[in-house]
Amino acid sequence: MPQLPVVFQVNWNACIQCGACVAVCPKEAGFTTPFDTIATDTPCDIACMACEKICPVTAIDSRTATEAERAALAAAAPVPSA
Repeated sequence: MPQLPVVFQVNWNACIQCGACVAVCPKEAGFTTPFDTIATDTPCDIACMACEKICPVTAIDSRTATEAERAALAAAAPVPSA
């Protein structure tokens, strides 16, 4: 069964902005914040959790995307060409 999309949260008081989460993220470029961390307001459809696992200060947490967030993600997905 596929993993449901997740939304990441970063504990900004703990984050050391090391960039490890961005370095391991298989998502396309742009899935980052201006603070060199993974995006915190965009559902991640891969949900591999590599960023959460690599964080040296455990500043990244996640939650399952809401139904509305999943719908918005599906609407933004590119349509495959024939």
